[in-house]
Amino acid sequence: MQTLELAIFLQFFLGLVAAVNPVGIMPVFVSLSGHMTPEEKIKTATTANVAVAVILIISLLAGQLLLDMFSISLDSFRVAGGLLLLSIAFSMMSGKLGEDKQNKQEKSEYVSREQIGVVPLAMPLMAGPGAISSTIVYGARYPSMFDTVGIV
Repeated sequence: MQTLELAIFLQFFLGLVAAVNPVGIMPVFVSLSGHMTPEEKIKTATTANVAVAVILIISLLAGQLLLDMFSISLDSFRVAGGLLLLSIAFSMMSGKLGEDKQNKQEKSEYVSREQIGVVPLAMPLMAGPGAISSTIVYGARYPSMFDTVGIV
């Protein structure tokens, strides 16, 4: 069990910002909320941000329990998460991240939903597998309450 240092915290924080990608989600938000009033856009953005925070805090606090429940070692999870982040990085470098793979009917149903803050903005896009796996790994690596409060 290690103590959380400032350099490690900054590494975690910057990695989490890269995984959540708030700048990259802006065009998606604009395209999904084009029909909304400014008040609805603010409400949707707030809902998405709160949902991301809740998802990542739950994965930080309960991630190790889930790994133990399914008998997954932390090292195996690190390898799988690293491969996932590597594939996302290659997609970003080739410019293929976020391509639509929907037909017109799915797209019209997708955009016509009233509440887009949690799904698709928060869960699969912002708090995706890369951010969740990073949070679980760091939560398992620094399990003390002081470190957890520092990360939150």
